[in-house]
Amino acid sequence: MKQQRLDHQTSALAEPIADTLARWSTEALDLDKQGAYDWLCSRVKAARVLEIGCGFGASTAALFRHGKRVFALDNRMDCLEAARARVPEATFGLADIRQIHALLIQDLAEFAPEAMVLWIAGAPAEALPRDVPEHYAVMQYRLAFQQAAVALAGQVSSIRTVHVADRTAFPWAMKDAGRETMAQLITTSVIGASPFRVTPADVQFRKLQAPVAPMPKGAPTGIVPVLGEATLHRIEPTAAT
Repeated sequence: MKQQRLDHQTSALAEPIADTLARWSTEALDLDKQGAYDWLCSRVKAARVLEIGCGFGASTAALFRHGKRVFALDNRMDCLEAARARVPEATFGLADIRQIHALLIQDLAEFAPEAMVLWIAGAPAEALPRDVPEHYAVMQYRLAFQQAAVALAGQVSSIRTVHVADRTAFPWAMKDAGRETMAQLITTSVIGASPFRVTPADVQFRKLQAPVAPMPKGAPTGIVPVLGEATLHRIEPTAAT
């Protein structure tokens, strides 16, 4: 597959889907080479995992490599076919998690995942809102997608943890403040009414290197690209007295 990248001068609102898919595949391979998926897997203690957005299967392969049983959902058949070819041992399903239906909940209940992972959700141009600036459009889409995933997890009682990962950038010395910011953002914009909680102690960061995290021109000195992971825990119901 030809390597494609979206540089800082190319609008995320206009990137052709073929270029987007090529970029996703290339970035996933780069992340895997850097050990990012192995690091993310080390944060997942559960044995049975529901993966939201498997892409071309690099993350699915990492989960399987770490001994996990995986049920992977994606809304693109081309991604599912590529992931299935790479990890035939996993279970795959075509679904748009923003439209939850009873059959999907039934299938997930039968699989009984103990954790959900939502790692570096893609934001294709065709799905981005057009009523806000480009940067906010990507962020708005990802937050809405993450919110839908956590809402789905809330309806599957076997899921005890949800693992959300995304890329960001800040001075490494500010990582403690970064934990507080990420925990607050997820609490207010992702969890909503779902039965989960997250604290700064549940957030960890790992430095990334080019080419998966190129810094835009004009970025302040000292800013480093990082991969952040937050582990959300299900809130257990209080026993009646």
